[in-house]
Amino acid sequence: MCHCGERCQNRVVQLGLQFQLEVFKTTEKGWGLRTVIFIPKGRFVCEYAGEILDINEARKRIQLQTSSDSNYIIAIREHLHGGTTIETFADPTYIGNVGRFLNHSCEPNLFMVPVRIDSMVPKLALFADRDICAGEELSYDYSGRYHNFLPIEAQGSKQEGKESKKPCFCRTKSCT
Repeated sequence: MCHCGERCQNRVVQLGLQFQLEVFKTTEKGWGLRTVIFIPKGRFVCEYAGEILDINEARKRIQLQTSSDSNYIIAIREHLHGGTTIETFADPTYIGNVGRFLNHSCEPNLFMVPVRIDSMVPKLALFADRDICAGEELSYDYSGRYHNFLPIEAQGSKQEGKESKKPCFCRTKSCT
């Protein structure tokens, strides 16, 4: 963990929302989240907050989810030195914030970074992957593939992606 002082310029997540965001009803995806003002590339946008679950509870809830459920349990896997892996599961169904309204995109404009602030439990911080125009819907890749560039053999087939419980409505060129 970083031990920098309170005035460190890297402490952007602790400052909370810095941009005006708006929850809106989409035509196919239910609720969505868009920015009211321009967001420059690299800036912190919001946190994906939710109830932190252990792996057993996460598996149980994922099994109970249907394609019509509006929230998504995010699984973050961090690989540490020495081969250790830390997994964090966040479910925004009962406890959450504006991040619960972010929709998936196969070409997202946000990327997620686990950030630890005075705790080993990370905050799931979302940053702008590119300049984002006012009125544009905010999105991230629920699978993490877009920013992790998995080898072809590890990605699985496109048929596997179609078996997902949640259909994709992003309509981008690279939509799986």
